[in-house]
Amino acid sequence: MANSLRESGKSGMIWSFLIQGGTQAINFVVTVILARLLMPEQFGLIGMIAIFIAISRALIDGGFVSSLIRTKDADNVDYSTVFFVNLISSVFLYGLLFITAPLISEFYQEEILIKLIRVLGLILIINAFSLVQSTKLNKALQFKTQFKLQLPSLIISALISIWMAYNNYGVWSLVAKDIIYAFLATLQLWWYANWIPSFVFDREKFKYHFNFGYKLSLTQIINTSFNNLYNVVIGKYFSAAQLGYFTRARSLEQLPTLFFYNAFNRVFYPLLAKVNDDDQQLKRVYSQLMRVVIFVVTPILIYLGVVAEPFFRWLLTEKWLPAVPYFQLLIISGIFYPIHQYNLNICKLKGRSDMVLKLSMLQNIMLLVGAFSAIWFGIYGLLYSLIVINILITFINAYFSGKLIGYNLKNQLKDILPILLLNVLIGIIFYFLQIRWLYKFPDLLNLIVSVIGFLVIYLFIAFAIRMKVINDLMSYRRK
Repeated sequence: MANSLRESGKSGMIWSFLIQGGTQAINFVVTVILARLLMPEQFGLIGMIAIFIAISRALIDGGFVSSLIRTKDADNVDYSTVFFVNLISSVFLYGLLFITAPLISEFYQEEILIKLIRVLGLILIINAFSLVQSTKLNKALQFKTQFKLQLPSLIISALISIWMAYNNYGVWSLVAKDIIYAFLATLQLWWYANWIPSFVFDREKFKYHFNFGYKLSLTQIINTSFNNLYNVVIGKYFSAAQLGYFTRARSLEQLPTLFFYNAFNRVFYPLLAKVNDDDQQLKRVYSQLMRVVIFVVTPILIYLGVVAEPFFRWLLTEKWLPAVPYFQLLIISGIFYPIHQYNLNICKLKGRSDMVLKLSMLQNIMLLVGAFSAIWFGIYGLLYSLIVINILITFINAYFSGKLIGYNLKNQLKDILPILLLNVLIGIIFYFLQIRWLYKFPDLLNLIVSVIGFLVIYLFIAFAIRMKVINDLMSYRRK
């Protein structure tokens, strides 16, 4: 069993990183090109409607995907039942978006949003055709197959989007990228997954998956709503350009965090679902996983925060420089994101979807109070409230979910605090080097010199003091 899990994990990890890396690398390059061709307010328009598309997606999923992965003996009836539930839900929700588009447009005072919602909303129906196929590939750890189908879909959609932006299609180039990618990926998923739904619907199967999934779905809907709450507030009370700066800063901050979290989680969640009765093994793997991810993600974020101004100027041009302070502040909360998510995953693996829901409700109440309390202090008041709330809820999650496997808040802090302190120390050193010396260099040379110096010092100190995470990495290498 152990050897089988190790081999599955090894193969899955390689392809998972290729999927995540390939997807994010292409999306990153495309976003940079589009940011150079388009204006911040055009990105802001997409940010205004993102919440409605995201909530609809969560409703369509209904927590059924997590339930299917968790169900060890899922059969064709399970998959077919979920497929038709997803499809019917997507048609209903698209119709709802189509009808309410004028109301959303009136709320933001942006008439173009009517057409944007009605076109971009089609992605809900397209994705509903492939949710089950994608779930089957994930559950079987067939990430190599997913890599084969995602790469051409990304490249084709990206090229069309760039061509449209270059030819002055404006915000529609962003819409086209998502629609075309979803359509091409769905076509290929039907081919590669080699599964066609049977015309069956089992009421008992539906009840089984619904009873587990509705709490996760409700959690996801609430989280999605409140994660996009700041987009709504900024879009309503500030300008589309400021929302564009905020969304661009947030997407760049999330890039390294989501890459490593998703790449690891894509493999470990279905893998550890097979051994979720062994608390000691879960504790051991999760503690190692958390240390490794924090060890890798934190220096990237700290470094980018230090060189944010030359980084934005070189990458996106000077028109995006107002996003720099947003980016530097968001980095603080970004460091804690993997800890927050991994603790929620412990609850899911232990079947405590009720705890996930309660913790998410607490987080979102705090976000709501924070947003409407801080709005009177302007955009920076909103950002500071977001940081404080994200850190507080991370500690609360760690306290409650850690009890399930004996990995409490104190142990988690003991594992990650040395890594965080080391990065903060090096970040302070390079900040003063930046303002006194490195700023004189051309932007690209500045970035190259500073990243080499940062990594050399970081790795040298980490190995010199034999941090615990180094032993984890050496252990992985030997195995």
